[in-house]
Amino acid sequence: MATALGQKSKRSAYLLLLCQTLVAVLIAFVVWLGSEQSAAISVLKGGLVVLITNFLFVRLAFRFTGARNAEKIYSAFMLGQVLKIMLTAGLCAFVLQQPQTQAGWFFLGFVLTLLAQWSAPVFFKLKT
Repeated sequence: MATALGQKSKRSAYLLLLCQTLVAVLIAFVVWLGSEQSAAISVLKGGLVVLITNFLFVRLAFRFTGARNAEKIYSAFMLGQVLKIMLTAGLCAFVLQQPQTQAGWFFLGFVLTLLAQWSAPVFFKLKT
């Protein structure tokens, strides 16, 4: 039961990542249609920063399942969150130093892709 529930949670987390990917690509496409290519690329870079860091978090946080691993699960979640925040700051600094990145468009992609996490309850609604 614990393994099945853990696998369901992991699958839901990957579905959320897929949703965020679709949001980032869709926003970049819409910006590309209405603006210039460099703006769309900046939007996509913002979305990618969110996706890369969330992927790292999911990989770390969902390594363990079951009540016997409660302490390992807690530690993995905390480590995942700390690394996610540090990597987000580092990637933002790296991308924003690139001369072709447009900061406003970058943050639009970043924020809108991040807000896609609000759809998490849809993906994590588990039948008990």
